[in-house]
Amino acid sequence: MSDNPVSGIDIPEIDYESIAGSLPSQDTIDSAIDAIQKAQKRLERAKKEAEKHIDIGPPWDYEPSDYSPSNEAYYHAFKWAHEGQLSLQETGDSDLGTIAERIEYGSEMFAEDSSDDDIQDFNSGILALISALDGLIIWLCEHDPNITTNRTNANGEDIYHSGHKKDALEDWYDQYSIFGVENDQGSAFKDKWGDFWQHRHRIMHGEPDAYYDDNVGVATLFFVGLTAHVVKKRYEALNP
Repeated sequence: MSDNPVSGIDIPEIDYESIAGSLPSQDTIDSAIDAIQKAQKRLERAKKEAEKHIDIGPPWDYEPSDYSPSNEAYYHAFKWAHEGQLSLQETGDSDLGTIAERIEYGSEMFAEDSSDDDIQDFNSGILALISALDGLIIWLCEHDPNITTNRTNANGEDIYHSGHKKDALEDWYDQYSIFGVENDQGSAFKDKWGDFWQHRHRIMHGEPDAYYDDNVGVATLFFVGLTAHVVKKRYEALNP
């Protein structure tokens, strides 16, 4: 018996020239690397714009004139909200699809209202976006095994309070956040979310001293996009 373990097996000769001919050229590889690097830089710029414009402080210590969203901030904020809208639609879930429609409507109305100098104290687009955001947060509460509530409305539907909503967001932001703020690295980002939460609370409850300016609108778009991303990830985990 031969010592060769493949003795008798017909092994075809490898055509290295043919294989080499099917590989991408160095120019193609260089172009791909350049495209990836540019995409990474765009993502980093988007993250920096988001982190800067969600850091507007709580409403009782907020001066709108101290902030001025850049054109790039507007671009990335609307882009993130739009991508979040598409992500929700891709799930095929009817409830998430309804929220996606509200994100689209809110984004369009914010774009229209933000360019109207006569509208200073109210922005219907921001209100619609905040409503959509709250719908996403409630969805996370409903699909969080660690969150329970003993209160229901007259129709038997669960009622979630601010504490439940904050817990759900912090839990799922840690796991799915596109900011990369997993585990103990997310404390600074959560502080910014805590400040924005106070703006969201005043808007949701119709308080007279709520702010509806473009700074709050841009921050809202970023949070809507981020939360929609988190919801999509959670949905995929529940529906593999």
